[in-house]
Amino acid sequence: MDNREPQMSKIPKLTILLVLVNVLVFLYMEFTGSSEDTDYLIQMGALWKPLVVDGHQYYRLISSFFLHIGWDHLINNMISLLVLGYALEEVVGSIRFSVIYFMSGILAGVTSIVYNMSIGEESVVSCGASGAIYGLSGALLILLIIGNRGKSRRTTEVPRYLVYLALSLYSGMQDASIDNAAHVGGFIAGLVVCFILTWNKGMEVTYES
Repeated sequence: MDNREPQMSKIPKLTILLVLVNVLVFLYMEFTGSSEDTDYLIQMGALWKPLVVDGHQYYRLISSFFLHIGWDHLINNMISLLVLGYALEEVVGSIRFSVIYFMSGILAGVTSIVYNMSIGEESVVSCGASGAIYGLSGALLILLIIGNRGKSRRTTEVPRYLVYLALSLYSGMQDASIDNAAHVGGFIAGLVVCFILTWNKGMEVTYES
């Protein structure tokens, strides 16, 4: 008879905490104003070049990815965060997961600002967790590649996941209101940060289609 207790460590506690914080911030915004009001988004900490670069309000590189524009934006991002967080946090641990998530979100914001400045769109207001979430996607790709290196199933898992990522990015690029620069920046950041944190750590993850 197996009397072992369930391993509570498998519960993605940080992922759940991040989802709860995002939902609470969104509800607060809806009760005190509107998440679709651009001026209110800026007041609450959205990413806006004049205040970040000129005003030195660098905290917006973090606060911006806890803000969402409308219910659809929030729900889509939180579902993605739960799915990816469930897959990653148990494998890399909460500390590495938090580093990947926050670094991806911050660098996604930096990428967004730099890109918009380069094309003369310096007045763009941006927010949402998708940059950080794309970072988790990049981290998952790295774990599929280096975590399963030398194993035959990698030959099917990696191409399937790359197709999923390509379709996700393509879908985003069809909507001019989506900050695709942040998505790309977050993805690359997550890929690089996860590689640095997990290389030769023997971590393994499986992608189920």
